[in-house]
Amino acid sequence: MLTKKLTISAILTAAILLIIVGHGGKAFSNNEMLQSYQPPTEVSLTMFRLTENGIPNGQSCGAATQYNWGCTAYCTDPSIPSCVHTNQYPYPFNSSYPTVQIDGISGTPNISPYSQYLRDIVPLEIGIKLGSQGYKPASAIEAQVIAARTYIYQRIQYASQYGTPNNSNQFQVFVPYYYDTLTVLQKIMVQIATSNRHYLSESGSTYPIEALFGADNSGSTSQGNRPYLKSVLDPISQQYGTTDGTALGGMSSKGASRWGFGHTSSKGPASSTDSNYPHDADGSGDFWSVKYDSAARILTHYYTGVHLRDNGTVIMTPNERWTPLNITWSNNCPSPINHGQSCTATVQVQNTGVSDWGCGSATYVLSYRWAKSGHADLAGNNQVSVCNLAPGNTATVNLTINDAPAWGSGAYLLKLDVARVQSGSKTWFSSGGWPSYDINICVDGSCKAFIPQAIK
Repeated sequence: MLTKKLTISAILTAAILLIIVGHGGKAFSNNEMLQSYQPPTEVSLTMFRLTENGIPNGQSCGAATQYNWGCTAYCTDPSIPSCVHTNQYPYPFNSSYPTVQIDGISGTPNISPYSQYLRDIVPLEIGIKLGSQGYKPASAIEAQVIAARTYIYQRIQYASQYGTPNNSNQFQVFVPYYYDTLTVLQKIMVQIATSNRHYLSESGSTYPIEALFGADNSGSTSQGNRPYLKSVLDPISQQYGTTDGTALGGMSSKGASRWGFGHTSSKGPASSTDSNYPHDADGSGDFWSVKYDSAARILTHYYTGVHLRDNGTVIMTPNERWTPLNITWSNNCPSPINHGQSCTATVQVQNTGVSDWGCGSATYVLSYRWAKSGHADLAGNNQVSVCNLAPGNTATVNLTINDAPAWGSGAYLLKLDVARVQSGSKTWFSSGGWPSYDINICVDGSCKAFIPQAIK
């Protein structure tokens, strides 16, 4: 991805305005904006015994509650399914107010001193647990990590406003040792997802956004009280989503899993040998027309006008971005397709960047390129306007596909992309670092093996 540093013009603009409204309702002073944000490495918490739903029951963690859920995942609470009863490892801290490393990797019971915050939070927040439905796509796990890291950064920065963080659902549910209850494969996926220190900021600031997230939504997220918590369409969640957690805006954790699976069930498709396949193990859901293999696509879909940052210094995302929310086809496309055949892709396009796609001196179009092994990419002949689309908003357009290159039969890629057209020159968003959305197509029906349609 394209990397950019905070521009001088952005800093000068902040200086002229003197204050910029900050995250959590706090105003950034001129001096604060001129200082680069330094992400914390630790969080200080108040620890409580919790109910199954992460609600504090009023008892602090300590000697009397050292084997209770919330104080430890290896506990003695028989009414809580996630409580591991086979082994009991006590509350790992000496007080009810510990300090924990946010990205710590230490804490295996009876082996290393405990200090792992995100490793224990993320599996609980996104629903990784033991059992056949306990696996989540890598892109969704990483998106949950980045949202959770951003959230706690913001709460630490403005602790005077929100109070000292605690381990309940008033902040983020944190149960020591939960990560250690997972399978080896689940642990590896969490390890990979937490291996960086990426977080989200607004486009003109290095400070973390208020990265609210909830369990689910039923087709669109709610409007929050921040510009980046804009209500956005979430069609993959419309059939099976429920309104149980995104009332204040932000990311849907179950929605993130759906996008990562490319499936309308947040549990994902059942095994291909299961009688329910391609539905989930409960017989719900089906494959969706698009699939997100990157956390950046998921996060910029849910949070409007933001940037992904690497530890406060480097911007990891370009300004111009987009994503498809749904793609439907006419005339038996996209795969297989024959040379000379024409079909139409109806694409729901979302502007996930930081600026409007206005139609002034420049225009914006959805178009495509063809790719095939052994050949240079070739731009398609057709395009459709996606002008006048503000960040977070969507438009549904019809794009004709009728010009497969004369490269013979076999496996092709159709690379959907948005481009800015100015003075007759077309600049693809992918040339600035944002990936095209690539679709595998078998041309003239001679591919050696079945290939899925969507790969990004």
